[in-house]
Amino acid sequence: MNMIPVMVVEDDIRASYVLENTINQHNEFQVVAVCESVAEALLKADAFSPELIMVDITLPDGDGIDLIRQLKSHNFDGTFIMTTAERETSTIEKAIQLGVMDYLVKPLRMSRVLQALTDYLDLRKQLARSGKIDQEGIDALFRKPVSLANRRKTPKGIDEKTLEVLNEHLETLGENDFTAEEVGNAINLSRITTRRYLEYLEECGQVTMTLDYKTGGRPKQRYTKTSSS
Repeated sequence: MNMIPVMVVEDDIRASYVLENTINQHNEFQVVAVCESVAEALLKADAFSPELIMVDITLPDGDGIDLIRQLKSHNFDGTFIMTTAERETSTIEKAIQLGVMDYLVKPLRMSRVLQALTDYLDLRKQLARSGKIDQEGIDALFRKPVSLANRRKTPKGIDEKTLEVLNEHLETLGENDFTAEEVGNAINLSRITTRRYLEYLEECGQVTMTLDYKTGGRPKQRYTKTSSS
C-alpha cells in the first residue's frame, strides 16, 4: 500500500517527536521529512514532495504562515495543518484564508492529531469519488457539525462497556500515573487498544499524557487522571 507522505515543520523537539511518532503509528501515513526552519522546509518540500505538511507558526527564521504562502507561490498543491500555541483570532483568520485544513493547538494531543489525519483521509476519499455529492456529504467536507441527535455517545472504535471498565480501573489508581501497557494488563486489553481508549479520554479531558524522557531510550507515554476539582 502506498503511504501518504507527510512533512513535519517544527522546531520544538518534544512537539516534533509527538507528531512524528503519532503520524507513523497510522497505517496510511509516513513522515518522510522533519524540518526545523522555513529554509529547510522549502528545500525538503521540493526534495520529498509531501502530500501533507504539519507546520508550526513560530520558526527560527520566519513563520509558518509565510512558509505556506511561499510554497503556494511555487505551485505546491499539498494540504496544510497548523500546529501552534498561538490562539489569536487574526492568526487563525490568516490560516483559514490560506486554505489550511486544520489547526491544532499545543500542547498537542495524540488523539487530536489522529483525528486530523482521519479527517484528511475522509476528505481525500470524498474528493476521489466520481459524480456528485449530496448536501450531507458537502457539509462533511466543510466540517459542519453533525446534529446531536445523530451523534453516537462514543466514537467508532470505542465500546461503551469497555470504556466503563477502563474508567472504573482508573478510579482505583487515584493520582498515580500509569502507562497503556500497565492498564491493559490490569483489564485484559492489548496495549494498542488501551492506548486508543486513553487517547479518547485525553481528547475528552479526562486524562493527561506526558512523555517520560528518563527511560534511557525512547520516551515513554505516561498518563494521569485529570482532577475533577
